[in-house]
Amino acid sequence: MSDTDRPLRILLVSANYKPSVGGIEQYVENLAHGLAARGHSVTVAACRTNGGAKQERDGGVDIVRIPATDVLDQRLNVPYPVPNPVAAWRTLKRLIADADVVHAHDALYATSVLSLELSRRADVPAVLTQHVAFVPQRRRALDAAERAAIATLGRSARLAKRVVSYNPAVADWATETWSLDEVRVLPPGVPAPGHVDRNEVRLRYGLPRDRLLALFAGRDVTKKGLEVFLAAGDPAYELVAVTDGDPSSAPKGTRILPFVDPVAFRELLASVDAFVLPSEAEGFPLSLQEALVTGLPCVVTPGPGYERYLRTGETISIRRDASDIRAALLRLAGDDSLRRELGERARGAGRREFGLEPFVSAYEDLYREVLS
Repeated sequence: MSDTDRPLRILLVSANYKPSVGGIEQYVENLAHGLAARGHSVTVAACRTNGGAKQERDGGVDIVRIPATDVLDQRLNVPYPVPNPVAAWRTLKRLIADADVVHAHDALYATSVLSLELSRRADVPAVLTQHVAFVPQRRRALDAAERAAIATLGRSARLAKRVVSYNPAVADWATETWSLDEVRVLPPGVPAPGHVDRNEVRLRYGLPRDRLLALFAGRDVTKKGLEVFLAAGDPAYELVAVTDGDPSSAPKGTRILPFVDPVAFRELLASVDAFVLPSEAEGFPLSLQEALVTGLPCVVTPGPGYERYLRTGETISIRRDASDIRAALLRLAGDDSLRRELGERARGAGRREFGLEPFVSAYEDLYREVLS
């Protein structure tokens, strides 16, 4: 077997991984299982939070979780786990010694900084996916802390053989911020939805069968715009938010559901009528990718770099404003043909841009490139 065909030993390093719920977690899981399905030996190293097992086998993927504290998430709603430094050093050093290539996710996490440094010392090639640029927080002190982390921890990006992103704007930001030679843009990818009984899913979550349902998904953090979404209620439709926010805080005509696992979330997506995401400072949200692949009319606040994946008319573009969301949803609620047309446009964009096979192939080629 030639070097271009042989299976690789791949270590994916992500600070957050399931049972933690989020875009990076699902991105890494999609990639891990896609690579394992092609015969590669795949290990995911992550922080141990939310009750995850210390070590487990998930399908063809080995998961190793490092002892960590999640106090920043619990107290400040900042999803930044802090690993035990001794345990992280020992665990990552052992895993890197048995890897052909290391793939870290987002330069600001302590797990990424450490894995990139240990990879350099062990002469194991490493790549880095930078998911986001600067993300505004709720407090000035948190913004200042993030900027300091970008200026210090973020410089670890220079230790990677290749730095990539899936958003051109994030790629440009990383290139300029850390004086990198090149940040390549690779495609993201999500699984295609299966058949779903809409009525059964709505019944499961206590959602009405006879009303237009508009879904939001994301943490209750400033960049996602949960408050903007919940303020856009109207008797013509019902708003449903999948989030970590307080269910009792939902205004009349809105519903807050807790985070669910990825399979259940895709079923929920397939049971609603529209998807809304008034977010900012994103790469290209995984939930939006999944909504497009599902064929949902999508009401979004366009971000820098979105134009790489979206063409005119494939989503409804709005300002980050409740009145804009309300106007868009009223149009959809009052026009079945428009809703069907936008759904088909969304599905076309999803199939064109977010297939799993091109996503996995792009990284497979990248790993072989750095190994050569």
